[in-house]
Amino acid sequence: MPKATRSASYHLLQSDPEVNEPPTSITEDDEAPEDDNAANKSPLWKAAINLLSELNGAGIFALPYVIAQGGLLAVAMLVIVPFVAFYTGAILIDCLYDKNDTGERVRVRSNYKQLGEACSARFGGAISHTVQLLELFLMASLCLVLCASLANGIFPDLPLSDKFWTFITATAVLPTLFLKNLSRVAWLSLISAIAIFIAVVGVLVYGIAHHSSWNPGKILVWDIESAPVSLAVISYSYLCHTTLLGLEASMENKSQFRTMLGLTYLFVAIIKVTFSVLTFFSFSSNIQEVISNSLPMGVIRILVNAFLILNVVFSYPFLVITIIQIIEDSVSPDCFSFKIPHIVWFIGIRVSTNFLTLLPAILIPHFALFMAFISSLTGSAAMFILPALFHLILKKKELKLYHFIFDVLILIFGVYVGVVGLVYTGKSLFKTIFQDH
Repeated sequence: MPKATRSASYHLLQSDPEVNEPPTSITEDDEAPEDDNAANKSPLWKAAINLLSELNGAGIFALPYVIAQGGLLAVAMLVIVPFVAFYTGAILIDCLYDKNDTGERVRVRSNYKQLGEACSARFGGAISHTVQLLELFLMASLCLVLCASLANGIFPDLPLSDKFWTFITATAVLPTLFLKNLSRVAWLSLISAIAIFIAVVGVLVYGIAHHSSWNPGKILVWDIESAPVSLAVISYSYLCHTTLLGLEASMENKSQFRTMLGLTYLFVAIIKVTFSVLTFFSFSSNIQEVISNSLPMGVIRILVNAFLILNVVFSYPFLVITIIQIIEDSVSPDCFSFKIPHIVWFIGIRVSTNFLTLLPAILIPHFALFMAFISSLTGSAAMFILPALFHLILKKKELKLYHFIFDVLILIFGVYVGVVGLVYTGKSLFKTIFQDH
């Protein structure tokens, strides 16, 4: 839309003009020192820390439960999926570039919508845009579900249901959505990253201190009923593809992106495999959907859950404000036939978005299954299907045979994860909800 029609709140929130402006030709190594935004560019280590914070979210606390359900197959997937995710992340960014007449790689696209439109002018942009928005909405809802589960773990004797805790959480985080720019939200993200680190260390220390009770023989080889759900949760835990485009755009030297992506995924895979296996051994007789709730009631459990709640609460604003940016980039109060005051739009879009993230959280109040549902519904598309499709279509003249075969295999794998995951997740959710009633 023309800049003049964008709302005042949009301009307050917009932090990366490159993401939403019409595509411009930017070479891969162009650091644009004269650009007003040059000071905001990130070196490799800062980009890696941002990605590390995204990948090591609270979802890591569902992985021991996944191993309990999926067995050795789940452990294998914890190793294999990050390599596939690295490849799809790399080709996704590659699709932002075309070669000019001199053979230089030039950045001509900026977001999922533009990638989709380049593949299919009629439907591609709308489909890609919808997948991105739906995934962000469900991820924000997942924050509320996790908070409810953690609060119940801290106060198990209170006669409050998960749904009630979810409503309390949604109400409590609403004020954070009124921050006027993402630079202020970044401070909340920093608190979130510190909180998750402390929580992970706390659970690991407790588990290692009780290593005498470990029994590796309790791990399953695999379970045909649980394997699809486990694979969906694991895929979700490595999902960051909807944020990679902006992350790459923020780097000082874009040619270092693959190095940063590979090192980060390798480090995250080591952390997740180590944490998941050790905590499974420590709590194999009492594995909860959120592993911190397996800790015995006491100071450690309360502190770990409290830090996890901090992590989730301070992660929520970034997701929701990202949704608001996308919405305000498409719709503004000035495009309606009747006048909407900017302050009404500013408040209304935040309250309504908060409410829309609350609805799925109330309908699906089960953390691990909700993760599997998100991964099956939109995560498989964002992580496997769309990057492979973009690569096959946009780079078809450059692809070597092994690239083509790998892309097709990933496409098939993504469809399998999505369809089968939805079927088994739906079946598990039905059983769980039916048993709850």
